[in-house]
Amino acid sequence: MLKNVKVPMPTKKVYFITRGKQNVCYVYYILRAYRNSKGQPTSEALLIGKKDEDSGKLIPNDNYFTIFDCKITVEYKGLIK
Repeated sequence: MLKNVKVPMPTKKVYFITRGKQNVCYVYYILRAYRNSKGQPTSEALLIGKKDEDSGKLIPNDNYFTIFDCKITVEYKGLIK
């Protein structure tokens, strides 16, 4: 996960779960929603990153780039050894 990268929060097919002592808000993308054999709503979801509380943007993980089929270009400052 790249901690300095922040992308706009997706507006559709996402839900949030807050966990841990620091109340970290994890963002999940819903891959499939259906009703199980008992008729209860069920969904398959994949973690796509964490919500940045200060800006409200998403700190994406590798799943985000796979689902939304995008690439990131990283710019380095200074010498690379």
